[in-house]
Amino acid sequence: MKRAVAIAPEEDFYVVSDLPPSKTQERLALAIVLFTSVVAFIVMGPLSGVRLRPVAAFLPMYLMAMFVIDSLTAVLLFAQFAISRSPAMQVLASGYVFTAITVIPYSLTFPGVFAPESLIGDLQSTAWLFDLWHVGFPMFVIGYALLKDKDPTEQIRRLTVPAAIALSVVCTAAVVAAAVILCKVVEGHSPVIILDTRHFSPLFPYYVGVPVVTASLCALAVLWIRQRSMLDLWLMVVLFLFVIEMPISYFPDLNANFMR
Repeated sequence: MKRAVAIAPEEDFYVVSDLPPSKTQERLALAIVLFTSVVAFIVMGPLSGVRLRPVAAFLPMYLMAMFVIDSLTAVLLFAQFAISRSPAMQVLASGYVFTAITVIPYSLTFPGVFAPESLIGDLQSTAWLFDLWHVGFPMFVIGYALLKDKDPTEQIRRLTVPAAIALSVVCTAAVVAAAVILCKVVEGHSPVIILDTRHFSPLFPYYVGVPVVTASLCALAVLWIRQRSMLDLWLMVVLFLFVIEMPISYFPDLNANFMR
């Protein structure tokens, strides 16, 4: 006698955008937010004048880790898109492709990562690509949040999954390439945002801090209003870290300059 094989309907597949967060995950997310806030307070306060010896390998390792983690996250989200065919999941996966690709030219503009000097552009290009990286991702998150309740469009239904993913990656790469070319064209007319590899100019809060914090808070607000899943919860943690990164990056440098 042959045994019947049960086939689960599509709705029963594991889709992180549909799973509600558990109490443990909510507590863990809150703990991360509180711990990061305490660390930020310490770094900007008691330790603001402390300068450690530079470690040449730190930045290449950090950027490589960001590239690998964001690339793997994009792959996992595209796998979720293949199951759900959700336009929101496609947008969010493209957001992680965007950050992973942006890390590449950002690394090439930063002195000391692959060569003593910048391989492309200058330090001001580094600032603008950092802006692109940290402002662009919240825009993808806002797109994800607004599209969560949308059914797959007819265009998505007509495309095969590999074709839809390839189109997302190509379009995202084209946006980053256009931004890199623009940075290269205008670098001679750019305001001085970074003085050297260890110091920012007073213009940093206006040209980098404010855009990043504003975009991240807007994305956080949209997610907070429309949150319902485990994925939404952890995206809010990521956006909070984007916000807290700005004062951690700038104010210790500012305090050290005043103390010298």
